[in-house]
Amino acid sequence: MASALILFAAATAFAQRADRNVDMPIVRSFHWFSYVGGDDIRAACRPGGRSRIRLVYNALWEEQVRTYEIFLQPDGTAGLEIGVLADQGDVSNILAGSGTDVLNPWRMKRGQRLLDVAETRHLMDLLQASAAFGPPRDGLRLPDNDFWWTVASCRNGVWGFQAYHYPTDGFANVKFAEQLFALDNVKVPVNRPRKLEPAEFRRGMDDESARRGRGDRWVLVVGKDGLRPR
Repeated sequence: MASALILFAAATAFAQRADRNVDMPIVRSFHWFSYVGGDDIRAACRPGGRSRIRLVYNALWEEQVRTYEIFLQPDGTAGLEIGVLADQGDVSNILAGSGTDVLNPWRMKRGQRLLDVAETRHLMDLLQASAAFGPPRDGLRLPDNDFWWTVASCRNGVWGFQAYHYPTDGFANVKFAEQLFALDNVKVPVNRPRKLEPAEFRRGMDDESARRGRGDRWVLVVGKDGLRPR
């Protein structure tokens, strides 16, 4: 009996483990765009494999990014991993006490919880109502300094991708956000969408960007079934 419980716990932990680590800034710099596009999920998506969903909420790159990894279980429950990057553009947060301290402002803050059958079903219904499993709008542009969501998924061996941009569509089709925010147990307030000038007018020209010395602006472009290669 004890050995069976150990095997079950190990299987559950494996089902909830993300494959791509983007906690450390140096790792993010190499893997972030691949992570948002769900390249690892797509490569492993096959019948009999894990069913999982990765949502990324870009709430202005230099202000906040939230990630949600959902690992669907055969019994109808799900593991939810939450990650939050906040104020990563603000170099005034750096503590120079040690080499590790220098990276602390850009480390991902983590949370985790288990969703019961009812919670999982409700979240999946909201995702379905949002057309979260695709297809996306080909050519949709996602600037780093705008608000947007992406959803990369593999369900029962079927790959899916979706993206939503604010204010292009005003997030009118995003039905799942409030439920995810309610389940989010990371103690960093959600940076909600707000009205801004068009991204191209804010691309490094505003006082805040100048103060922070932002020189790494980027734009993701959505294709027919995922992100286009950069």
